[in-house]
Amino acid sequence: MKNKKGFILPAVIMAFVLLLLIVPAMVRWVQDDTKISTKDQKSSSAFNLAEAAVDRAYWKVKSSTTTFESIRAGTTLAGYRFDTTYYDVPGGSYRISISSGPSADMITVVGEGRDSNKTETRSVKVVYANTSIPGAIISGGMLSATGNSVVHWGPIMAMNDITVSGAALSTHFPRKLSKNVVRPLDTTNDLNPPNTDNLEWWSNYDVPELPQFDFTTMRSSAAATGTLNCQTSGGSVKCCFASSCTYSGAACTNCGVQNLNNDSRINKNYTWYWDNNTSWSGQNGLRGTIIVRGNLGITGSDQYCPNCVMAVPSTAWQEYQKIDTSASNQYPGDTGLKSNAATYTLGSCGSSCEGGATGSDLGVYGFLYVGGDFDRAGDSDIYGALWVVGNVAGAGNATVFYDGSLKLPTLNVVLVKQSWQETSPSSISWP
Repeated sequence: MKNKKGFILPAVIMAFVLLLLIVPAMVRWVQDDTKISTKDQKSSSAFNLAEAAVDRAYWKVKSSTTTFESIRAGTTLAGYRFDTTYYDVPGGSYRISISSGPSADMITVVGEGRDSNKTETRSVKVVYANTSIPGAIISGGMLSATGNSVVHWGPIMAMNDITVSGAALSTHFPRKLSKNVVRPLDTTNDLNPPNTDNLEWWSNYDVPELPQFDFTTMRSSAAATGTLNCQTSGGSVKCCFASSCTYSGAACTNCGVQNLNNDSRINKNYTWYWDNNTSWSGQNGLRGTIIVRGNLGITGSDQYCPNCVMAVPSTAWQEYQKIDTSASNQYPGDTGLKSNAATYTLGSCGSSCEGGATGSDLGVYGFLYVGGDFDRAGDSDIYGALWVVGNVAGAGNATVFYDGSLKLPTLNVVLVKQSWQETSPSSISWP
């Protein structure tokens, strides 16, 4: 019995020793964990404030075209050069820097957030581009992509469904971005994830807002050059086949244009403007900005710019991620995996890489806007972009080579995010 009592005392002493060792460690662990949690909370708060700073800058730049142009030209704005501290968001404060660059028509926004105790600071840098034409084909309604409709170098976008059919199901380019559903590639046919393959198609995509075109300015430009409501008169007199011609510009309800390619002004890079519905037939093709406020139907053939040399966007390879390999000439301008040439000559790699027997002529060298529906029954190859407010249909050849440098008069600023990254906070003192 004495041996048992003698054993209990050392055991109790050992337990107390262990407690003396463990309890301080546990208290220290709890304290450290609390500090880490508090630091994480403050860091998250600072990050959210940095994002709020970027949002404020975004809406400031979009406030007017004059504001954007001023920043793009190098002017710094008061309140947006790290000279003001804002406290309108709970949890701390933030400051903003807006500057031009890194390229033309781009601006850089840096937002820095700081928690209320001024112990944590986070910084976010975003580069935006003012891109009035963000895609090769853009539809405000539904969009059908068929084997006869080939698009290179830029995505196709639609505010409603994109329906892929025929040979387009196996070409796997370009990217297909729908505010609704990309059918039938999105087999779930709903907006819930997974709603993309991250290579070719995206359902429920945040399609950029539509620019508000300055139609008044463009219509006035067309009136000045005699390219307003151009039409065939009496079935034989064309728009303007002489070096000079009289012109009234009277609005026609359903303008019919035959052999537009014969007009003497097709190389002038003018604005061509129709107030209502328009149809093209015969030999088509011109360079410029084409605005059709109603429906447009095209039959016949394209005859403009044989063997055109076209600029290839530096990011063109992104449209071909599902098929891109180290081989070249898988698409026009392809130089290997994730790389492309600066220029491409129309027709130089043939139908094998252009996607169809489209020949080497264009129907439009520039931008084509259709305010209604676009029925492409004939050839209508485009170097530039196609914007359709209504629906796109028809089985005619319609290859679009995207030109991301297109600029049009707009009444609003459309900012497209080019890059986003978290950066180290600036060493500049807070005001």
